[in-house]
Amino acid sequence: MSIELQALFGGVVILLVLLSVQGGLVPAIHGFKWGLGPRDEPRDPSVLQGRVSRIVANHIEGMAMFAPLVLIAHLIGLSTPLTQWGALIFIAGRVAFSVVYFLGIPVLRSAMWGVATTGTLIVGFAVLMVGF
Repeated sequence: MSIELQALFGGVVILLVLLSVQGGLVPAIHGFKWGLGPRDEPRDPSVLQGRVSRIVANHIEGMAMFAPLVLIAHLIGLSTPLTQWGALIFIAGRVAFSVVYFLGIPVLRSAMWGVATTGTLIVGFAVLMVGF
């Protein structure tokens, strides 16, 4: 499996971890009876729950840009040092973004988003250059 596809798989693993954290926070914060029940009576999310929800949403948005580019690269047989580095930068940035955002570090969070997005742009650039 190419490094790019491994990175795509890694993005899915990150999402599964984030969803597990998100789901685990519900009974931990609101109690097992409510958290594992039908949740018919809404409860306000904690600050940490809101933060994790935003991390999940942001990761899904990042994957929505990254995944098609990796799949296009794979389908056209493109795997170069540029696409490989772009994929690794994306994964490193997404992991760092998730941890830093979870910890509530504002400026570094934005920088790590930029790192992950740069990885996506690198892969996109490589795919675009093959088309010309």
